[in-house]
Amino acid sequence: MNKTLEQLPALNLDALKIIVSDWGFPAYRAKQIIGWRNKGVLNPDDMRNLPQDLRTALHKHLCCQPLKQVQKQCSSDGTRKYLFALHSGKNIETVLIPEPERATVCISSQVGCVLDCPFCHTGTQKFEANLSAGEILAQVLAVKNDLRENPLPSELHNQVTHIVYMGMGEPMANEEALHASLSMLMAEDGLHISRRRITVSTSGLTPQIDRMGQLYPVNLAISLHSALDQERDTLVPINRKYPLQELRTCLDLYPLPHQRHITLEYLMLDGINDREKDLEALAMFVNLQRDRVNLIRFNPYPGSPYKGSASDHMNAFAQGLISKGIRATVRRSRGQDIMAACGQLKSSFAP
Repeated sequence: MNKTLEQLPALNLDALKIIVSDWGFPAYRAKQIIGWRNKGVLNPDDMRNLPQDLRTALHKHLCCQPLKQVQKQCSSDGTRKYLFALHSGKNIETVLIPEPERATVCISSQVGCVLDCPFCHTGTQKFEANLSAGEILAQVLAVKNDLRENPLPSELHNQVTHIVYMGMGEPMANEEALHASLSMLMAEDGLHISRRRITVSTSGLTPQIDRMGQLYPVNLAISLHSALDQERDTLVPINRKYPLQELRTCLDLYPLPHQRHITLEYLMLDGINDREKDLEALAMFVNLQRDRVNLIRFNPYPGSPYKGSASDHMNAFAQGLISKGIRATVRRSRGQDIMAACGQLKSSFAP
């Protein structure tokens, strides 16, 4: 039944005012509900300043909690990985990455993925469904609520500050829900997160990148992984439809705020994309004024045919880029001990 109901996480204040007024309650009650919602409280029974008959109406007429937490795993580095169940019975994973000065939520946009990138654990799970905007936003709200109820150690940040669409799925292939969720994340009556603190990662669907740039010009990250079309056709199959030259033209037109850059994500695979010719091709692809390169360690998963580049080779590769004037860093892997690192998410569940 809940699948057909409007989802509280995706409603703005004006829409909720109309709804509660139609139920016979004063419009100011909508602001109270939004206040609870934005703190991560989605269970009407926990909204203590609401009358019981309004709580009952919320339960009956809205899908207040699109997700149910099935499992939470905590890494030795403070990272938390959540397995959430949708009302359909399908599962998704979400990751919290805390640091001393910030806390980032890595959210999923699909159950499985429409792409078949062979190095990615999520890619081994076939695409099952697009998430609604409410289901995307509910991940952030669930993490916020968990931080309220189960704070992190004092040396780590306990408030959600940044959002990255880097979980399960290709966000651009779920464009309508992506745009609706971005709107609510940035809205004053939503979570009111600056677009400078939101990043959408994509494998390079250029028409969708263009449209997002016109409507919601948030930070952009590209799963590049090779700057040679022949190799990228295998590693990132969408390259066969939108090859590197088309992608480069698209990125050069993407609107960037002052002193911001597009991140080129580059997963380093031993003997596959870490050779001298790969470095030279990557250096040729990079726009020095607009891009930075983030070199990523390969995080193994059961049955993977790939091996990651050695740490010293990654550092040398980074230095080779830096010597050419390119901003390049090696990403520090987080949550690997709970399969929460880059490329390791999959919605399987073994209690």
